[in-house]
Amino acid sequence: MPEEKLYLETAENLHAEEYLEALWIIEDEGEEPVKISSVSEKLGVTPPSAVGMLKKLASLGHVEYLPRKGVILSDEGRKIGRHIVRNGMLIEMFMDEQLKIPPDDRLACGMEHHMTEEFAEALCGMLGHPEKCPHNNLIPPGSCCGR
Repeated sequence: MPEEKLYLETAENLHAEEYLEALWIIEDEGEEPVKISSVSEKLGVTPPSAVGMLKKLASLGHVEYLPRKGVILSDEGRKIGRHIVRNGMLIEMFMDEQLKIPPDDRLACGMEHHMTEEFAEALCGMLGHPEKCPHNNLIPPGSCCGR
């Protein structure tokens, strides 16, 4: 079996993954292009900090940066953001349903970046392919879900 990598391959890119996750959520809520102010507000960073990271993500091909308009996720950026969102929701479901502890967003956030696709699919299957997280948000389905 080939070795799986993290989505962006290195732990130093967790910050970039947080941006892609936030962009996916904002875009999924219907904002496209995603405004810089929405990103900075969601992540609690200054607009200049957000612009710096978004330009870096653009150079990596994860977003299209549109000056004075915002950003649009590329297919690859959207895939990464969706996986991070899904992983976090599955961890929260695991805490809630299996461990019987309140979902901890900070803990889920720390773990969501380190899950392989194989692990996420196995966790999803163990949880019965949940459609909603404990916060009642729709969980993006995986290839294991059949929906």
